[in-house]
Amino acid sequence: MSTIANGAANPIAPGYPLPNPCLSFWLQGTRNAAILGHRTTETIPESCDVAVIGSGISGAATAYFLMTGSNPPKSVVMLEAREACHGATGRNGGHCRPDCYRGYTGYKARFGKEQALKILQNEMDTLNLLVEVVKKESIDCDLWQGKSYGNTDIAMDQACADFFYSTLKEFQADGGPTEGIVEWIGDAEEAKKRTRTLKAVAAAEFPAGSLWPYKLVIALLTLCIEKHGLNLQTNTPVRSVVPAAEGTAGYVLKTDRSDLRASKVVFATNAFTATLLPQFLGRIAPFRGQCSAVIPTKPFAGANMLTHTYSHRYGINNFDYMIQRPTDGIIIIGGGRWKVPIELLIGQTDDTEKIPALTEHLKGAMKEYMTDWGGEAVGEGLLVDWTGIMAYTPEAVPYVGEIHGMPGAFITAGHSGHGMARTFTCSRGIAALIRGESWESTKLPECFQPTLERLASPKMTVEQMWCEEGINGPMMH
Repeated sequence: MSTIANGAANPIAPGYPLPNPCLSFWLQGTRNAAILGHRTTETIPESCDVAVIGSGISGAATAYFLMTGSNPPKSVVMLEAREACHGATGRNGGHCRPDCYRGYTGYKARFGKEQALKILQNEMDTLNLLVEVVKKESIDCDLWQGKSYGNTDIAMDQACADFFYSTLKEFQADGGPTEGIVEWIGDAEEAKKRTRTLKAVAAAEFPAGSLWPYKLVIALLTLCIEKHGLNLQTNTPVRSVVPAAEGTAGYVLKTDRSDLRASKVVFATNAFTATLLPQFLGRIAPFRGQCSAVIPTKPFAGANMLTHTYSHRYGINNFDYMIQRPTDGIIIIGGGRWKVPIELLIGQTDDTEKIPALTEHLKGAMKEYMTDWGGEAVGEGLLVDWTGIMAYTPEAVPYVGEIHGMPGAFITAGHSGHGMARTFTCSRGIAALIRGESWESTKLPECFQPTLERLASPKMTVEQMWCEEGINGPMMH
């Protein structure tokens, strides 16, 4: 299903999440989840204080911070078009990886030094906040944190190595923190040895973690339902959001089942935002990605498991990302986007099918990358692969805050394939704004706000989005 014609100046609305999407490794392994098909009440309440549209990590974290914070709203209703957390969050790579330097040059060119430094600091803050909440609430989601340096970005060609190094030096020159955070490995032979990557040219190590994303979100939702009164309505797509009757504050959310009147509403709708908010057409674009689960060969099992999460990169924008799960040794690897035409990816919202060329790439990626992967015995190698729909903005930063011209309506969307490193702090910020706190209290970068200037900028074509992404903010994951 193509929602943005290649090169079209007038993008088409993304529509609604499709029924019966393919199942990710995370969703396959949780078919016993009690929250499947959950509707807290048989009917949708007539009204509520806050309505949250979307039950992925953004929606779940927003509900959590609202309902566990000061002066919580009396009633919160969450509406989800499909099963809970069956969108992008339930399909991602489980990689909690802050950008500790690499995107700095692009962000600086777009937003200036101060904002660029804030963007990168926010990502480290997000990882720390996520870990804090998981530990505070004793959430069983296979959380893993690397000791000191948890992630390795591996340059697979000289152009990428040069880009990494020049960006690192510029970040350091501008006062960006790297001591004890980023370790640069510039010698190719040392990079090959340290990363176990056959064609490594250089590498950088920095903090990261991994987890089972679906389990994290379901734990937050269950907590909010059982202890704080969240009303979750799954399989209930919101068809439109309109202002309440004249003289009445708030909004009416129209669904196929009934209407819901809400004093305030949160759009945690990511790739599908422009269906309900057409002012975001050409500013938040769906982007289809593909990910996989791989059973390791013996040289990468047991005591030989990888000790870091990985990103193998070519040039600026081409990469695969990878984690190896400490709990079972299964490798999650995604990417390969440079192997297929762009029109199969950007503007696409169909996560019911896989792209055969990407399946083939993911099937052979470990053997191509890793030293001594060896032959695969029966039962080793590709276990399953799946698609998911991300949401990119031309600036590679999300829209977070109150929507211009819509008092009481808030957005956290457009996380540009990098939501695990941003959504938790963004959702905490949305909760603070709903309580009436200032933007400064959120500690989020000002450039995240959905300002009139951002919304008034020219709509982007597919080619422009792709080019701007490369120039102004390297593609995330």
